[in-house]
Amino acid sequence: MVAGRRPSLRLVFAMTIAVIGLVATAALAILASRETSERLRRDIGADLAELATHMADNLDRGMYERWRDIQVAAALDGVRDSSPGVRSAAIERLRATYPDYAAILFVPPDGVVQAATIPKVVGADVGKRDYFVEGSKAPFVGDVHDAILLANLLANDPRDPPRFVDLAAPVQAADGSFAGVLAAHLYWSWAEDLERALRRAAHVRHPEIDVFVLARDGTVLLGPRELLKTVPTARSARSAAAGTGGSAVETWADGRTYLSGYTRTSGYRDYPGLGWSVLVRQDADLAFAAVGQMQRRIAIWGALVALLTAVLAWFAAEIVVRPLRTLAGSAAALGRGEPIAVPEGATSEVGQVADALAAAARELDAKERRQQLLIKELNHRVKNTLATVQAMAMLTGRSAPTQEAYRENLEARIMALSKTHNLLTAAAWETVSLHDLLRTELDPYDDRSGRRIVLDGPSVPLSPRVAVPMGLAAHELATNAAKYGALSVPEGCIRVSWRVSDDEAGPRLHLVWKETGGPRVTPPARKGFGSRLLQQGIARDLDGETHLDFAPEGLACRMLVSLGEAQTKPVLPLEPRRGRPAIAAL
Repeated sequence: MVAGRRPSLRLVFAMTIAVIGLVATAALAILASRETSERLRRDIGADLAELATHMADNLDRGMYERWRDIQVAAALDGVRDSSPGVRSAAIERLRATYPDYAAILFVPPDGVVQAATIPKVVGADVGKRDYFVEGSKAPFVGDVHDAILLANLLANDPRDPPRFVDLAAPVQAADGSFAGVLAAHLYWSWAEDLERALRRAAHVRHPEIDVFVLARDGTVLLGPRELLKTVPTARSARSAAAGTGGSAVETWADGRTYLSGYTRTSGYRDYPGLGWSVLVRQDADLAFAAVGQMQRRIAIWGALVALLTAVLAWFAAEIVVRPLRTLAGSAAALGRGEPIAVPEGATSEVGQVADALAAAARELDAKERRQQLLIKELNHRVKNTLATVQAMAMLTGRSAPTQEAYRENLEARIMALSKTHNLLTAAAWETVSLHDLLRTELDPYDDRSGRRIVLDGPSVPLSPRVAVPMGLAAHELATNAAKYGALSVPEGCIRVSWRVSDDEAGPRLHLVWKETGGPRVTPPARKGFGSRLLQQGIARDLDGETHLDFAPEGLACRMLVSLGEAQTKPVLPLEPRRGRPAIAAL
């Protein structure tokens, strides 16, 4: 980018802070809106559930009052009097006292109405009606039903017959005997009055609500006219019928989504209740209109805060940018290798950046020195490895009878060296366990039971100086055992044991390789690569000793190895020839 077209640091900083502020404000606004919306939704749902509970409580209390009224009326002297005229007068007085009753009847034990507030009912046989059958035994209340006996006797629209709740109580004569049943048909309109009162009270916070009262079987007893006598399938209706209360957002049969509060009536005092469910629903969009208004207010305030943040960021940017300009000069000086100074009047943070630049310069210098050291170390190890391979190639060539044997032996020894290097690489060329080193070389010769090769000794960490020759020694012993010794026959076994001792020269490893169960052993006619490695290489490389005992019953090899600091000796027992350099140590 052309320097003249680059935006100023102040502009970039101000825009960055403004964007961050905008994003942060938007995120906080969204989070606050979500949290507040959820809380407001729960509160609105709780309000509708509370309205349902209030309606249910009013129904229970209202029914309880009428439940007690019929029982009190049944105990009046005028009702208990055996004179028909006296009873009729008493019943008329009850009718005047309780205008919510469509009719009040007295039915003697024969089931034929003897006295009633509607004369045309007198003489009707109601002996099989529930209110008579059950009311003759105990106080009775029956669920809402359409008028049957009084349907044609009351002045109502025939398309909308009145509906009643039946109440009844037994009447006892003066001598305590059963005199009959006092029954009353309560206008269901009293519940509709409760529903209208509830809607008026809730209109400010919850306009246009629908109140439902459902029978025990789920039939709508009270609610919108088009839903009367239907059975809603909404989840709230099922939950209320199951005896739980709460609120839910749900879709009704008309396809609209409503917020519904629901509960179930439970009776009051000795009034047992009729198992009604009460639902109060409101269109979800209307119910949650306050949520949308609140979200819009939060969005507006969030935008204003973001704008204010952008303005303040522009002025604050200069305060931050001024020392940064000075710091940029310090960074340029760092690139030229000049000393770094903390700008005058800089904040502690800017000073920390300057100090960090100086520290970075020192760290870069240290890393460069470490890199040079690593290169030298890598060069040293590569030379050592190549020297070791060179020595193995030369010594293997001397002892190999054929070209094929030379190739196989050299390949096996290079693989043994590679295995040891793999173990050291996995350990970052620090130390490798003697047990792991031996297992790497000997596991290919062991059987599934693990009893053919036994390793016995403590945990001994080996440095790279010790690990490489010990790995090659273990390979030569294992190869010899596989060709001529214990591993050449199925019943042969090898036991390797070791211990560590301390003396003035430092810690020393005592290792014993013992073969049993193999062919009869005879001393070799000449020394090969393995014998030279064991007897000369261990002594030179590890300041140790090796004793080979070619006993007839099996080879025994005893090694004494120094575990002290690394020595600069060759890894393999290759005598330097005239004109050739000695092999370097690993």
